[in-house]
Amino acid sequence: MIHQIIGLSPRGPPHATWKVKTEQETPHDFSVRTGKNILWTMDLPEVGQGGITIWGDKIFLTVMEPLFEVPGKEGLLTNAIMALCIDASQKKILWQKPLKGVSKSPYFYGFSDSTTPAPVTDGTYVWFFNASGLLVCFDMEGNQVWERSWNPVEELDGVHFPFNKQFEPILQGDLLINMETYWEKDSQRVYGWNYLYGLDKKTGEMVWISEDALTHYDTPGFNITEEGTPAMLIARGAHHKVPESPKGYSLIDLETGKSLWRYETDEGMALYNSTWTPQIALWFTEQENVVHKINAKTGKFIEKLSLTADVILSAYDTITGTYQKKKSLNLGDSSVVFPAWYSNIIVGDHCYFMCFKKDNGRVYNEPEYAYGRLNLNTGLVEYLEVPVQYEIKDGQKEFIWHQDLKTETKNIRELDIAQDQRSKRDGWVWNFNPNPILINEKLFYTTMSGIVYCFDTSKDVFDEKSLIGVSDLGPKGKTWTLSSPSFSEGSIYHKTSKQLICIGTSK
Repeated sequence: MIHQIIGLSPRGPPHATWKVKTEQETPHDFSVRTGKNILWTMDLPEVGQGGITIWGDKIFLTVMEPLFEVPGKEGLLTNAIMALCIDASQKKILWQKPLKGVSKSPYFYGFSDSTTPAPVTDGTYVWFFNASGLLVCFDMEGNQVWERSWNPVEELDGVHFPFNKQFEPILQGDLLINMETYWEKDSQRVYGWNYLYGLDKKTGEMVWISEDALTHYDTPGFNITEEGTPAMLIARGAHHKVPESPKGYSLIDLETGKSLWRYETDEGMALYNSTWTPQIALWFTEQENVVHKINAKTGKFIEKLSLTADVILSAYDTITGTYQKKKSLNLGDSSVVFPAWYSNIIVGDHCYFMCFKKDNGRVYNEPEYAYGRLNLNTGLVEYLEVPVQYEIKDGQKEFIWHQDLKTETKNIRELDIAQDQRSKRDGWVWNFNPNPILINEKLFYTTMSGIVYCFDTSKDVFDEKSLIGVSDLGPKGKTWTLSSPSFSEGSIYHKTSKQLICIGTSK
């Protein structure tokens, strides 16, 4: 599901911030259904949620162990995945390697699976991760160099945890940063908690373990402090009684594993991207309708920014077929704005996020089927309703608004192998959609049903003019993805449960 890198290329280092600058033109409107701005597609052997890593003409990704029949429910769980190296010029698999971990994850799980972490490469070696507990280093020709295994936490003190592993590895200098569970009973760290591990990229040997812990629901954020220190912001506190506490943040020095500061709170959850700049960090909440603004130099609380008071909503009226702008809107204490998990990203002076619609007995008013933009200086929040899907009739898009839709969970062999029926939703409620990515001023969001929204972040006002693209990765109701796109050399690479897709303009 959740993925840290926007493409790797031989012209630059990994981008661990989901953001990239380029002089190359990037399409914001495309369609697999019609072929618009689709350079090529390629069938994949099985579903997989991990990100796409690119170096030159080589594409690295992982998929689940292929299924050729529909077994019983227990058969729809596996700890085995496949590491793939694909030749982009020939659209074929150059080599593939099995990676078998310990704990099992479901196929087509709407949250995460064993393939969730993206591969990492430096152009000489490539590191593949199985969230079930295996890390393997290969050279670019597929020869194994070393491997490292660990036991992910599945149960602790009588509490069973669903398979939700949201950590994304990064390469920082000669260190490979991974998340592993600590199983030593000593006074150094807490038994059964998760920590960052700084590993020697050449050997896999542990160099340091972070001073503070993080939950396996957290997607840490990478950045450089004002003092020039590479650091990761990690978080604690989430659903299903995760043990790591106290709830809040720690900023980890990636050179030593030491904590630069800690922030504690009794509000919110760690099911968001740990978003920060050298100046501020943002802590998101599910129920409290606020975002905590924190000093990223000291970890000290600055203020709470309301998501419901005095907001602006650009709502679509299906009767008139036009947008209506509502200003100075107070959504009220009885309403809950639920920022979608892992959808938050800071762009300049704003933080963008998706809004979940009502479900699970929660009380919502407006907005539904909307994205939000929070001004980090003024606190102003602007919401924009978007279409859920579209049909194509006579070559034109006919948008579908305000409807609860479903999507199927079939692999390339047209087998429905979803272990959890919640995975058939459209991505607007209670699932972990792919991370957004930013290419120049274009911000791309993807939902589980394969709809890709593109927003122009250079606009002074966040309204319908900001929405510059609503695209598809395949047929309505038959497309499924939890994979974030990547960018390399002017092309966007995306994937679904069935295909790898190259998006771009013909040269």
